[in-house]
Amino acid sequence: MKEAIIMMGLPLSGKSLWILENVNHKEYDIVSADVFKETHSEYDPEHTEKIHQWSVQMAEDQMNEMAEAKMNMVMDGGGINNRYSIRIMEMLKSHNYHITLVWVKTPYQVCLDRNHSQKRERKVPDVSITDKALKEPSQFHKLKKYADKVVVEDYFTNRNIFVDMDGVIAAQSVLPIINGEIDFANGEVHKWQKPVKPIIDILNELRGVGYYIRILSATANSIAYEEKQEWLDENFNIPREDRFFVNQGRHKAEMLENLQRKFKLHKKDVLLLDDFHDILKKVRERGMNSMHPSEFMTHEF
Repeated sequence: MKEAIIMMGLPLSGKSLWILENVNHKEYDIVSADVFKETHSEYDPEHTEKIHQWSVQMAEDQMNEMAEAKMNMVMDGGGINNRYSIRIMEMLKSHNYHITLVWVKTPYQVCLDRNHSQKRERKVPDVSITDKALKEPSQFHKLKKYADKVVVEDYFTNRNIFVDMDGVIAAQSVLPIINGEIDFANGEVHKWQKPVKPIIDILNELRGVGYYIRILSATANSIAYEEKQEWLDENFNIPREDRFFVNQGRHKAEMLENLQRKFKLHKKDVLLLDDFHDILKKVRERGMNSMHPSEFMTHEF
């Protein structure tokens, strides 16, 4: 059975690099609409949209010819916001190809930054990257139905995970507020929170296979700090040198970036697990990864 690899990802996500590093060019022929663009008499690297449809049609025609000739092939295209990817995969199925779908899952902001780099000759309209980013997850689920094998290449390694406590590994309850304040002194607010066992179990599994887990939680005062330390000793006893606490008045994303520098970590290796969407957003704006607990529990590490 012949093999076909279908690439999927945002513009500038690194699809061509993945092919370079993972595909034996002696065994596979590469089909790329971008290569066809460069052969067109009206090619302008700053404005490629006017010849886009022509180039993708040329690429599809070439794949049809290669399928008839039973050649192994790689489709180096984005596969998002189009119908021709499904049409090509259906065609390959009709020719009895084994299809591998490779999703190079690079964050939207990273792709935008690469697009604005002076080193980048061929530009893509920002609106095109934005539009594709919105539709990328749904397109993946459509395309994977036609694939025999699926490979997801995540931009983030998530090897260093910083974990919030309240609402993540410690069950958060609604607390009484008196005159706009919570009584941390008498309430033992953090000491008796129930552990969120499903998340703790995943974290322990990841620790067992080489992921580094640290705590990064906010504290209102020294009483809350001591209660959280006691809670961790009892329910998630990682070393004290891996527990970090930030004052509630300071933004956690800033503290995370300081810890990333302190431990000399690459930003691609850093993940914050937190339940506040504002924090998740600000962490991503600083170039690191973040996940809500619900996403974390369904993520394939």
